[in-house]
Amino acid sequence: MKISCNGCRILRKGCNDDCVIRPCLQWINSPESQANATLFLAKFYGRTGLLNLITAAPKNLAPAVFRSLLYEACGRIVNPAYGSMGLFWTGQWARCEAAVRAVLMGSKPNDDVAPFHSPSWGSCDIRHVPRLNTGLVDVRDRTGKIFKPQPRVALLDSDVLSQIQPNRATKETEINLELSLGFH
Repeated sequence: MKISCNGCRILRKGCNDDCVIRPCLQWINSPESQANATLFLAKFYGRTGLLNLITAAPKNLAPAVFRSLLYEACGRIVNPAYGSMGLFWTGQWARCEAAVRAVLMGSKPNDDVAPFHSPSWGSCDIRHVPRLNTGLVDVRDRTGKIFKPQPRVALLDSDVLSQIQPNRATKETEINLELSLGFH
């Protein structure tokens, strides 16, 4: 009788001599940790998705792919916006490693991990960019009354901007400034 590897056993999949999961689990010492890692990745990526990702890689890189998928999945649990690379880039790689250790021990990856606070990355943050869609949707408040939210940023194209006439009756204290595009 053939014994299945711990990954195939936890996935309830038949294991054979050319199993794609068995070589991926050799870097993990205990059988329980191997099963925990496989089950976590199968829940995160889906069983078929996990097997497809591993089989898409060359056989010699399959263990590295498995390990990379584990770190990325744990990184996405800890930091959903930026993942493991965001944790690495901000110097919080220890949080990703702690999540991987938690998965290998069988607990949730965010049990021992504090919530992530987004760094101030300035130009990478797109929350300051206005939406280009101006179609407003009817919204109902709690009483059922319909109101239309006002756009926060007005969008003007060059045709509308050229039709706007400046106020001719300016006070002496006001300064007339014009914005011109181009270099002189």
